[in-house]
Amino acid sequence: MTLFNPTLRTPEQNAFVPTISKEKSATELNLSDFSAFFQASQALSHQQKNNVFRLRHKVYCEELSFEPPRASGLEHDDDDQRALHCALAEVQSGEIAGTVRLIHCEQDPGPLPIEKFYAGRFTTPHLIPQCFPRENVCEISRLAVAAQFRRRLKDASAKDLPALSSAKQPFHRYIAIGLYLMATAMCLEKGYYHGFVSIEPSLARILQRIGINFTQIGEAIDFNGKRAPYYLDGREVIANLQPEYRLLMQTLSRQLLSKTEQHVVNRQIKSASDLHWAIA
Repeated sequence: MTLFNPTLRTPEQNAFVPTISKEKSATELNLSDFSAFFQASQALSHQQKNNVFRLRHKVYCEELSFEPPRASGLEHDDDDQRALHCALAEVQSGEIAGTVRLIHCEQDPGPLPIEKFYAGRFTTPHLIPQCFPRENVCEISRLAVAAQFRRRLKDASAKDLPALSSAKQPFHRYIAIGLYLMATAMCLEKGYYHGFVSIEPSLARILQRIGINFTQIGEAIDFNGKRAPYYLDGREVIANLQPEYRLLMQTLSRQLLSKTEQHVVNRQIKSASDLHWAIA
């Protein structure tokens, strides 16, 4: 259930979601170049899914000890059978830099993990999963970023920090954000508009900076650190995203989805953009 969500001090928080100025100098990053460094894809085949599960094992079992080690070296559970899996790979090496999954209820309308872990702890009853059609809900979870892409450049022992960029690695800090945007694109294309996550409150506040606005719907519990349940409407995410990140999501969608699927997402992005300018 748990997203990889490091506890960040203020300097690292600023690095995790960098501010993009409206007037960029020639040396500043352009998010449209992200695809030259990382490639988004769905893990569909048995081998592709095993690659995702292997990365999750390294992060969740070997490095963070959030889950017990498996002899297979693969971290997976029953919910993976009803989940969509996304991966972000480094273009140059082909190595998976990060992954995230979407657990949905289309074939299995049973409870999401968040409904089990936070049973009796929800404080916003009108925003819990049971309030929405089961085919329109999902849970975003198991977000993991490979160690070499998230460690600080001068601290090889740091396992709990997102990557900072350098001249040779200018987009490492955007990997986790890219995974969230990939998950949002998948939610919109599949009609899983009502998303749920279990994350640290500090991470929820950080992501609000770029327009991913979570609504806390329950008490925080001690589960690999303090985590709380959150709700977000994928359509509102599109409406609130900063323009640079909206364009990044379109770029990732082109890699992640078929042309027909892209059309569904792009139509919703355009509608959200029109609404944003109409009310601005």
